This record gives sequence, C-alpha cells and structure tokens, in this order.
Amino acid sequence: MITRLCLALFSAFFILATVASEAEARLTYKGGGYKNSSYKSSAQKSRGIKRRGGASASRTCLTSSARALLGRIEGRFGKVSIVSTCRPGARIRGTGKRSKHASGEAIDFLAPRGQKGELVRWLMANHRSGGIMTYPGMNHIHVDIGYRFVSLAGRRIRSRA
Repeated sequence: MITRLCLALFSAFFILATVASEAEARLTYKGGGYKNSSYKSSAQKSRGIKRRGGASASRTCLTSSARALLGRIEGRFGKVSIVSTCRPGARIRGTGKRSKHASGEAIDFLAPRGQKGELVRWLMANHRSGGIMTYPGMNHIHVDIGYRFVSLAGRRIRSRA
C-alpha cells in the first residue's frame, strides 16, 4: 500500500516536472561534465545541432548489458533517439569520478514523443541494475549499468533495490 502511494506521488511529481515542453535536450559537455555544446542523434541533425567534445551516439560502443537495457526499452516503447553514449575519458562534473559514459555503460536518450513520464515510471519499476536520471530543464533520460539509484529533475529518490 505504501509502495503504491509512493509510486503514485513520484509519478505525479514527475509528470508535473516533465509536462513543460518537448523542446530539444540541450546537453553541455566540459571535461566529462556538461557545458555549452549539444549532442544530437542523426534524427535531430536536420535541426542543425552538431556533436562536439568527442561524444558518441553509437550503439556499438556500448557494453552488452547497456545494449540489452536499450533493447528492453525500445522493445517496450519503440525506437528512442540517442543523445549520447560513449565519451572516452568522461568525468562527472563536480566529483571528478569516472563517468559510466567513459566505459560504454550509460545512455542518454530522448523518449518517443509524449512517453517520457511513462518510460521513466517503467524504468523505476523494471531497471534494477543501474541508475535512472532526468535533469531539470532538459528532456533527455539517462540510464546506466551499476548501482541502483533514481534522480528525477535533480532530486534523489530513495528506492528499495
């Protein structure tokens, strides 16, 4: 009962946080963190956004676990638009720790139009072998392989593993 109530509250919060717009995700990259550049898949190239900073949207550089996760997501929701996958040497801004993107264990992607909230709720319920993140003011979703955590719009969500 409490779990359902918590999930309902988190879902309501997330829906409110993501209703804003379907504007393009603008990620910025600086030394493994993000700052002033945009990453777009070939699906967005027609919008004039260019990749910089050595980022990749390749699926082939991903580990088998990350590719399997992406396959599960696309099997359930259809094709997603990859924003960023592998970034050699990537570090997490503010910590200096090695990013999961550096080892091919992380994917940043745009959900199919109108499905972001549903997709994040599905990930929260089904992705237990890594992290799930959304960022305030950005429309992409980050998933990775590793320890379990959920951070929605910059707020860490406690969850049972």
